[in-house]
Amino acid sequence: MRALQSILPFDDFLVKTTQLNDAAAKLFIKAHKATNRNGEAGELLLYLLTEWILGAPQVIAKMTLKTNPQMPVHGADGVHVRYCPDTARLFLYWGESKMYGDVGAAIMSAAKSIAKSLEPDELDHELQLVQRNIDFTGLGTEGKDALLRYLDPHEEEYNERKDVITCLIGFDFDGFQKASAAGDQGAEDAFRALAKEHLKAVAPKVAAALEAAGLESQDVELFFFPLPSVQEFRDLFQTRIGWLP
Repeated sequence: MRALQSILPFDDFLVKTTQLNDAAAKLFIKAHKATNRNGEAGELLLYLLTEWILGAPQVIAKMTLKTNPQMPVHGADGVHVRYCPDTARLFLYWGESKMYGDVGAAIMSAAKSIAKSLEPDELDHELQLVQRNIDFTGLGTEGKDALLRYLDPHEEEYNERKDVITCLIGFDFDGFQKASAAGDQGAEDAFRALAKEHLKAVAPKVAAALEAAGLESQDVELFFFPLPSVQEFRDLFQTRIGWLP
């Protein structure tokens, strides 16, 4: 879209962005009807953060696969990939998003889901899903062939793949109301201090949950997403894309 913005008149560009927005909304609605899920708000946020913060583009669009009622899609909420030329290693990021009012419940649920996704049968399913849908990645022929080598246990590159879990934890946080009392000038600093204090208290829960799930040695990239109300955020998202009136 950035490329189009530089070459199209503003009105034409606006039409294109509107069409893209409508198409995305229809895709979410179709996926919701096909899967009866309501967690796609978290999945979308995790997708954006994984591409933006970790620099790992999506390798296949799981949302597109969900719209096919004949294709069972479970496991990771998203699959992203990043190649590190310095180490010649391929990093595969398996996404998991959890949005709960209680941050402790979100962490416990995430740890259980992560542990399950790393079971041999589950991981094998995910790898096969990527292999079967390699044509959806947008890669050229050479890129697809290279990626498949990292997924094939008979290839040397298979041992140079690193599996990383990305996890979004959305939760209710009263810091928004407390920070607003500091006024416009001090609200941001107050919120930052409150968030740091809260996450410091949450850290032991994360360590305990990962240890209980047997994930002490597993690489996990955690994104914490505080919200005034998880339920209100979910309702606003679903209303915006047409799930709720």
